[in-house]
Amino acid sequence: MTDSITKKDLEVILDKKFAQYQGAILEGVDSKFQHLEKRMDSFDQKLDRLVTTLDNLLKRITDYEDELTLVKGDIKQIKKIIKEKLGIEISAVGW
Repeated sequence: MTDSITKKDLEVILDKKFAQYQGAILEGVDSKFQHLEKRMDSFDQKLDRLVTTLDNLLKRITDYEDELTLVKGDIKQIKKIIKEKLGIEISAVGW
């Protein structure tokens, strides 16, 4: 007696195997995406820290520029008063 496989038997076997292969592939892909998500979370945290650092640096630079503008104005007033009161003209390069 020889064992023969019918078309229906083959379809049933292939359907079962296909489901197993599909499950294995999906599990592998899901595992890779989970790893990628962890890496992206780490990247997002580092990017957030970098943006915060740059924001703080920009604020400090802006504050220094504002303060320098005020100091320049004060120096101009001081130079004007010294010229008016003492008759001495003060010139500084770059002011």
